[in-house]
Order: sequence, then structure tokens, then C-alpha cells
Amino acid sequence: MKKIYIVYFISFLIILFLAYFTRKPERINTIEDKNIPVSPCDGTVMNVDKNEISVFLSVLDVHWQYVPIKSKIKSIETIHGKHKMAFKPVSEHNAGVKVIFSSEIGDIEVTQRVGFLARRIKNNIKIGDEVDQSKPYGIIRLGSRVDIVLPNEMKSVLKKGQKVIGGETPLI
Repeated sequence: MKKIYIVYFISFLIILFLAYFTRKPERINTIEDKNIPVSPCDGTVMNVDKNEISVFLSVLDVHWQYVPIKSKIKSIETIHGKHKMAFKPVSEHNAGVKVIFSSEIGDIEVTQRVGFLARRIKNNIKIGDEVDQSKPYGIIRLGSRVDIVLPNEMKSVLKKGQKVIGGETPLI
């Protein structure tokens, strides 16, 4: 009889973890200039190279992605690939979904990448949708990475190791 209680307890902990993992907090963008793109995700900046940024999402981060700037969805592309650890450089070859947000300041490319545990990306957008900055648009389940490419003339102010909050942290 005690074994069944252990199974219930473990099941309860798993349910709590999954509820915590899939939480979708509303984000309030306090930046007055709405032409400043914000981070599409929570996480830790792994790499910054002028206008290209990579952010790793640990299992403790919010895994919803947020619209970086008021825009129109220009394209959505499924990328077939591997399922390597998302914080390693080889993970640029991981499977994912690339979304191009077309805005007044140019196109912003956001690629959601799966990791070793993550296998699913779910987005609630389609090509042609007009989307508002800081609104949730998709989720990567169970650990992942997000790559961001800003228009060529822009340079990110983020630093390696910096924590970012989706829908709130300015990218430039």
C-alpha cells in the first residue's frame, strides 16, 4: 500500500513541474519607443555577434516566446535537424522553427531550436498575421535555445551571460 502513495507523490511532483514549466506569464513592455525590439524569450545569452544573438533556455526558464516587435509574420519555416544539447555550438544544426517578423525597422528573424530533451515547438501564428510586441506566440517544450537575427545595421546591446526576459528586455 505504501508503494502506491510513492507513485502518487512522484506523479504529483511531475504534474507540478510540468505546470511550472509551461507557465505563460503576461509581459508588460515598459519601453516607450515601440520600434526597439525586445527579447523573444527568457534565458541566458550564450552568444552575441553584432546583430546575431543566441539565448539558452534552462528548464527553469519560461519557455513561451514573445513577439519582439509590432510586425507582420512574413514567413515560417520548419528546420529539420538533430537534437543535440542546446547550449553547445553544434546545436545550430538542431531542428527548429524560423519565424520572420516584418516591421517598420526591418525584418527580425527568430529561430526556436529544440534541444536534447525538447522535441516539440508549438506556435499559434500564421503567415500574414499582424502581431503586437510582447504578446506570446509559441512555446518550446523541455529545454531549448532561441536564435535572433536583427536587421544588418543594428547592433545588440546584450552581453554574454546576461539574463533576458521575453517581451521586456530591449535587444538594442
